[in-house]
Amino acid sequence: MKVKTLVMTAFAVFLLALIVSPVFAAAKTENLLIHIFLHPDPENQALEECTLDINDWPLAKEWIDRWALMPDKITLKDYVEMGMMEIDINNQKWPTGCPDHKFYTGTCLKCQRAVLFRKAVACLLDRDKIIRDVLKGYGYRLDVPIPPFQSAYMDMANYTASGIIYNYDKARAISFLEAAGFTDPDGNGIRNDPYTGKDMEPLIFYIRMDDPNRRRAGEMLAAELQIVGVPVKAIITERTVCFKNVMVLYNYHLYTGGWSLGIVPDQYHDLYSSYTYYGPTVGWSLNYPGFCNHEFDEWAKKVKYPATPEEAMEAAKVCGYLFLKYCAIIPMWSAKAVKAYKTGWEGVVNNAGYGIDNYYSFLNMYKEGDDTIDWGFKSDIEQLNVISSEWLWDWNVLGLIYESMVGTNPFNLAPTEGFIAERWEVSSWDASAFGGDPDATKITFYIRHGIKWHNVTGGIRRELTAHDVKFSFDYTYECGPGIAWNFPLIEALNSTKVVDAYTIEVYYKKKSAWAVMWAGGLPIINQDIWNNVAPENARQFDPVTADVNNNGIKDIMEDGCGAWMFVEYAMGSYVSLKADPEYYLSSSYIEERLSEMFHVGAGDVNGDGVVDIKDLGFMARALGTDKWNFPHGTGWNQYNEDCDFDGDGDVDLDDLVTVTINYGKTMG
Repeated sequence: MKVKTLVMTAFAVFLLALIVSPVFAAAKTENLLIHIFLHPDPENQALEECTLDINDWPLAKEWIDRWALMPDKITLKDYVEMGMMEIDINNQKWPTGCPDHKFYTGTCLKCQRAVLFRKAVACLLDRDKIIRDVLKGYGYRLDVPIPPFQSAYMDMANYTASGIIYNYDKARAISFLEAAGFTDPDGNGIRNDPYTGKDMEPLIFYIRMDDPNRRRAGEMLAAELQIVGVPVKAIITERTVCFKNVMVLYNYHLYTGGWSLGIVPDQYHDLYSSYTYYGPTVGWSLNYPGFCNHEFDEWAKKVKYPATPEEAMEAAKVCGYLFLKYCAIIPMWSAKAVKAYKTGWEGVVNNAGYGIDNYYSFLNMYKEGDDTIDWGFKSDIEQLNVISSEWLWDWNVLGLIYESMVGTNPFNLAPTEGFIAERWEVSSWDASAFGGDPDATKITFYIRHGIKWHNVTGGIRRELTAHDVKFSFDYTYECGPGIAWNFPLIEALNSTKVVDAYTIEVYYKKKSAWAVMWAGGLPIINQDIWNNVAPENARQFDPVTADVNNNGIKDIMEDGCGAWMFVEYAMGSYVSLKADPEYYLSSSYIEERLSEMFHVGAGDVNGDGVVDIKDLGFMARALGTDKWNFPHGTGWNQYNEDCDFDGDGDVDLDDLVTVTINYGKTMG
């Protein structure tokens, strides 16, 4: 699965907003050892055999049912995945797309036929059967690339009424194929290409072998295509082969893809607009399906650069309509996910969109007598390059080593928490002279004192300053698209300005309600290392083996300022990390912030670590009150500040919903 770190999704680092004690601290457990597997089943078996302490991949029903009977040995935690699995479609290769020009053109018959062909494929994917028989109910059907957490950004009633929801329907699929000119006049069971008059060439369908669910879904779709006379060359292979042929060479028609997403639907812009399709001349693209549509681009820009979240919401609904109208790709499901850890570990944090294996858990979890957290990976990493890495497992590691300016509350995913930045201010500036907006966004970040760059050898450690932050923004921007994975976070960057050693101003050309999440989510890198790597060479740079500043230390061992320092990687075997003994946040402070974030993010009114009937009682007494017109207290018709989770001065239905949707939850 790809990880969309844009808007702090997969970078998955989430910390705090207040000034902390200068006391140095570290994660509660000294070591983190990642064990690499090539399939979920052997990983799960290792957890059951106590070789592992925690897993990384949503469990199949068989494991959930088995481990539900073993609570003394294994603890299960559920969450709703902030991601999706999909059938990616190459919109630039016939017959799933028109190769004659980059953009869809309404007057082009080949473009029209390709859209009909894609709709036929969509009607042959039985999503309901996949969720029922393959996922065994542990999934949510997707028709647009919007996971359940983002449901306010779609308009299913309109999509359904408009006839652009593609349920499994073989007859409808055949009608689309025949309307596009794909018929079988000779009756040999293979449809003819309308341009050659000969049997169709097989569709090239890359199916991931490392994910049993996507493999089965791909096999089911391939079989359905064959039944209606569309030949398929199904290539069931490992991830690296898929990556090269799908995302670099673009030599495919269909692919069983997957994305880890963020909290706002800017995937419409970053994954499916023409701005992020670069084609084989550049190589890798975020929009590797090559969906390029002028009308869609117009609305995707409005999702990316809204003045308010409400503007983004309306634009996203239109994007969903156009996405379905032209059948860009075929979303399949988001996981109704469950992950597991070994019973006996304390301090595990269950992130609302990503589960238990996250930055906070690894900071906070501990077990008496155990100095190592053993974490399982379903797949190997590809490269530990913070500029160009793109896979989930790469970022699972990188997200522990590197820090960003701002993060999110793990219990509601709101981007409210300071990290490298102890605070920030948002204002506007006139970017008209630079081709931007007259009220473009400016962000001033105030950086914490005492943050040190890693040095796993125990040598001298330099303090992070605003100059490092400026370098990180400017270098990532100079690397540009096709090299910098996080380029969409700063594609509208105009400039950065160091005010002093701990203050930096970031100027965007555009106004956007999401700008703090973008700037706040960019990983900050050590200029002493990366200043020796030319931006055009950044993608090929390997910090695990290189020593560009010639000081005898591998570069990744002295890069990053996160809670974990890199020690060693053995391909196909393990990754070893060590807790930073000089990490700048104390364990007690992290515990206090987690409690407060759970209070605000999940509705734990009385702060006892569980959302239950007692919290509902407090809400019932305070509902309908405000801080201006009612007495303050915990009695009936008294304003209770602890019930006002959004801090708007009144206790209303929005606050009540926070409790009801999280009822029964605990921090871990």
